[in-house]
Amino acid sequence: MKITEQEPEKQNWTEEKRPQPGKNAWDIRPYLAVGLTVVLVVLVCLAIFFFIFRFQGFADGIAQVIDSIQAVIIGFILAYLLNPVMRFFERIYTKKLFAKNGRLKNRRRLIRSLAVATAMAIFLTLIFVLVMLLVPQLVVSIQELVLTMGDKMDALISWVQRLVNNSELEGQIESLAEEGFAALETWLSEQILDNGTDLMTQLTTGVVSVVKTIFNIIVGMIVAVYVLMTKERFVGQAKKVIYAIFRPKAGNVIMEVLRKADEVFIGYFIGYIIDSMIVGCICFVVMSIIGLPYAPLISVIVGATNIIPYFGPYIGAIPSAILIFLVNPIQAIYFLIMILVIQQVDGNVIAPKIVGDSTGLSPFWVVFAILFMGGCFGIVGMVFGVPVFAMIYYLVKRIVDHFLLRKKLPADTRKYVKLDHVDAETNEIKERTQEEKSVLQSVKHRKKKNKEEK
Repeated sequence: MKITEQEPEKQNWTEEKRPQPGKNAWDIRPYLAVGLTVVLVVLVCLAIFFFIFRFQGFADGIAQVIDSIQAVIIGFILAYLLNPVMRFFERIYTKKLFAKNGRLKNRRRLIRSLAVATAMAIFLTLIFVLVMLLVPQLVVSIQELVLTMGDKMDALISWVQRLVNNSELEGQIESLAEEGFAALETWLSEQILDNGTDLMTQLTTGVVSVVKTIFNIIVGMIVAVYVLMTKERFVGQAKKVIYAIFRPKAGNVIMEVLRKADEVFIGYFIGYIIDSMIVGCICFVVMSIIGLPYAPLISVIVGATNIIPYFGPYIGAIPSAILIFLVNPIQAIYFLIMILVIQQVDGNVIAPKIVGDSTGLSPFWVVFAILFMGGCFGIVGMVFGVPVFAMIYYLVKRIVDHFLLRKKLPADTRKYVKLDHVDAETNEIKERTQEEKSVLQSVKHRKKKNKEEK
């Protein structure tokens, strides 16, 4: 059978020819299927989460599987995060080195290799600089904190006693401090020293754990290189599976949702990682200038927790302020003021420029996602909750907009802010006029006055 000239045009969609929301070409059923699938996936994840925590044997099995493929997981995550960097350098090398010479066709693999090598070199350089700058100072800070904890606590109790000048309250504070130290010593002996096992066993276990982690990271980087070099093949295999399971129309909708998910996740995580690094560096510089203690340790804590929107800075600031408070209570106040100023600058200047509106969520829904997902899954839920909820919000919005446009109603939310009713014949949104509002107010006032007279 001879293929006509129009058939390839029908089979190859361009961005202009792809059906857009609200047009008759879209069918709501694939969206409903995807929406129901997302809801079912969330429910199944919640069920699995509680099932894992209820049955310890199952949890141990899952943990063992994850531990066995930890290097592969690290590799895929690293490849996903480095993919934008690789594509950036790939475009540069294509434009500067090979496109002008007309040899681009036979040099694709060389360009990809150079781009991957550059991305990995930047990643390794960044890790090396951070390790060389932070680790020695972190070790010194932690050693100083452990060795001088008792003296700092005694100085703190003396300061509080001088400040309070009340014998009864002084006794309560001293008793509370002694109980706290006793609890801390019990925790260290039972949890850190593993119920009295000898120190050599602990050191051996720690060394083995560190070596295993380093090995997994190295293997993960090798896996990331292989994934980046052949990412098109992985993507093609995933698309092949999607269209093998679903019909073309549902497959097209799933592909659109996956493209949106990639846009949300990569924009969110890359943006917040860069933003957190900037916040951590600013914190270190300001603390060093002011002369606050434990600057490297606290800067790492503040930068790491900053990836959680809204709540992250305060989650990191509270334990950091306690550490400084043990040294000098006045400096702890300076630190809190510094954190408030840095977060205001970050929230209003730095983060909007770097992260932008990658999720499309309002501040209310961001806070809701963090609280809900954090309550269900802890710190992991707080980190991943915003982009996951952004995708759920996106699917619900598309379904609602489709139903509205199908009824010939506008999908813009601003049109409904002052809505009073919709004309049943014309489907036109009606607002109350000023005259109608005045009449309603006068009627309400008259009814209220009549009730008071009665």
